[in-house]
Amino acid sequence: MPSNQLESDQEGQIGNTRMELLAPAGSFAAFEAALEQGADAIYVGAPGFNARALSRDFTFAEIDSMIKQAHGQGVKLYIAMNSLVKEDELPAAVEALSCFQQIKADALILQDLGLLYLARTWFPDLVLHASTLMSVHNSLAAEELVRLGCERVVLARESTIDEMAEISRKTGAQVEVFVHGAMCFSYSGLCMFSSLHGGKSSLRGQCVQPCRRHYSWMKPGRVGKKQGPANYPFSMNDLCGVDVLPELQRAGVSCLKIEGRMKSAQYVANTVAAYRLALDSLNESDEKQEKVLREAHRLLDAAMARKRSTGYMLSAKPAGAISPQFSGNSGRFLGKISGIRQQTAGRGKQRKLLQLSLAAPVSEGDRLRLHDETTGARTSFTLRFLTVDGRRRKNAGSGRKVEIALTDQVKGVRHAFRGSLFKVDVGSRIVAERSGRKRRRKLAGRKVLPDRRLVEQIIHHLSWKQSRTQEKQTRKGRTDRRTSAKGSRRQGRRELPWWVALRSISELRQRLPVRPAKIILPLSRENMRDLGRQGLKIKKYQSRIIWRLPPILPESELIWYKRQIEALVAVGYPRFELGHLSQYGLFSFGGRQERERIELSGHYSLNLLNSAALHGVSSLGFRRALFSLETESGNFAAALAHFRSRRGRPGKKHGSRQVKMEVGLYVYGRPPLFTARLDSDHFQYRNIFVSPREEEFTLEHREGLTLARSIFPFSLLSWQRELGNMGVDYLLLDLTGGPMKKEAAMVSGLLAGGGKRMRVMSGNFRSTLV
Repeated sequence: MPSNQLESDQEGQIGNTRMELLAPAGSFAAFEAALEQGADAIYVGAPGFNARALSRDFTFAEIDSMIKQAHGQGVKLYIAMNSLVKEDELPAAVEALSCFQQIKADALILQDLGLLYLARTWFPDLVLHASTLMSVHNSLAAEELVRLGCERVVLARESTIDEMAEISRKTGAQVEVFVHGAMCFSYSGLCMFSSLHGGKSSLRGQCVQPCRRHYSWMKPGRVGKKQGPANYPFSMNDLCGVDVLPELQRAGVSCLKIEGRMKSAQYVANTVAAYRLALDSLNESDEKQEKVLREAHRLLDAAMARKRSTGYMLSAKPAGAISPQFSGNSGRFLGKISGIRQQTAGRGKQRKLLQLSLAAPVSEGDRLRLHDETTGARTSFTLRFLTVDGRRRKNAGSGRKVEIALTDQVKGVRHAFRGSLFKVDVGSRIVAERSGRKRRRKLAGRKVLPDRRLVEQIIHHLSWKQSRTQEKQTRKGRTDRRTSAKGSRRQGRRELPWWVALRSISELRQRLPVRPAKIILPLSRENMRDLGRQGLKIKKYQSRIIWRLPPILPESELIWYKRQIEALVAVGYPRFELGHLSQYGLFSFGGRQERERIELSGHYSLNLLNSAALHGVSSLGFRRALFSLETESGNFAAALAHFRSRRGRPGKKHGSRQVKMEVGLYVYGRPPLFTARLDSDHFQYRNIFVSPREEEFTLEHREGLTLARSIFPFSLLSWQRELGNMGVDYLLLDLTGGPMKKEAAMVSGLLAGGGKRMRVMSGNFRSTLV
């Protein structure tokens, strides 16, 4: 990947930067609202490749027209192409990159390392921004992503203002931060909950929002005995930074981003107007600023969002980040559902009427959201039929007892229903939708076509034109699971090397279920102390030990990690597994010969879901990498087949030899579903939390992170034969998710053929990743 030079003529010094106001637009109406209310830049989703599940994406022609309109008013337009890309989507992704280069978008926001590799190699005119889904949380991450070609980095929402300032000061990178909108509980880019427990990936814009559900707490071993009423322990309040804009400016922040591509035009209008007022008053008197802030908060109140807080901006442990007694629904609360009755409408059609006493006014045409408090499900619909005292009305005020008809798309509402109703948009939405339809009809005949010659060249480079051997190998990856049970433990051992992840050096003395080719140990203070005490005793393991770096390295810990890495290399431990792509920047020390001895591997948290991503990390000198934990079998087989056909060519040379990167797969463990910074007083770490579907999970706080895990392990151990046929190079057994002896016994049982008796989950491997 060619490097990108930092701009030498940055606008202003730290503390005097004019902050750009960046607004979301998921519809033409929202786009127009952002322009009218004074946004400096607007971001929209790339067709088919953005991390929001919109009902309809913009076309390339529509985006082209929006760019021209925005530029005519001095406003920039960025495109969020921030979804992970599956292997069979790569050709369409290459075409999209070609189209975006032609229409001259102001920037492309990326998450997928494969897209970053393709964009930097073949589309040098594209300006790139690193998405918040890349978990940019320290100066190392910002610095390395700028070096890889990103002009701007969007920091993790978990960053404090002090950390933002340090990243800006140390790197000189353009720093973009979320200033308003929804907050995820987990670090963006590290949440596996929706994918592994639902098949819908948050990294592909399909999140089912498990952090918004209600959960009950239960002591381990006390089945069915829940502790107290269910609440919402992980549902974050919305972020609001309108009161700390001067502090953000002094921190060197370049851009303030408003979340909300799925929000209404009214939400966008109110929110952009509020921040525009506040930004334009930064140089005014204190009295004037206070007056402006009161008006800004009034506008934000009218935007019908959740309860607001400053998130992590002022504290790494914010007290007001979660209100567990509230559901976390966005919108204005209308009331609890007191009853449901059936009514016969025209032509004998049946409709259901919700009965409630209104806590706020409502009108026909308003957009409503029904929250099922038993299952946690949320369904939105437009209000078409409203009665007050048995008579149809166009609107009703607070305190009135009303009946509201459900539309046909609202399913599963029965007479015993328990839930609440919220207003999330007003009736002007209908007018806005009509305006959008007119614009789409006007642009229907226009097309933006990719550069076919360049696209074909890239596809050829990625070896997408498969040979018969490759096609056969790909088909083997889709073998029915029933044949996988025939694979024996002995054959799995003979064909594929095992890697085993342990929690501590002391566990090296424990009996393992397999003979490991490699042993992974966390690079932690405890293990460094034990290594100092037991150095000679574990010498026999030295050639097999790989030190794992976690995906989150706090800014304050970077120096410690760099020193430990240098010390380990000096005493003969040159192998490391990286939890974040940028961590290879910690290895720029010593002479050429010393650096060539270092062997870097990539953890599954790098989210490598396609062959282009494998090419990308291979070009950086990685010797080995785990494929994405979210993958389905067919996607994995196809990506391997394409990568194998070129694996010798894109790899990085070490001395005179060409390094071939090996690809592995995580086949057993209890991977974190949530990886969060928040350590809240209401978390019950020793207890189990239970979902509305009676799924059980554990919560632990380790190394400064809050981790949620399923009580059932993830396992692909019954797929050993198929994985061998696909050409995987090694299999990882992760024994760090629970007591080591218990985990080892579970693996032994599964390898012995006890999978039918043991409950495990396989994620998306035998299904389809959405």
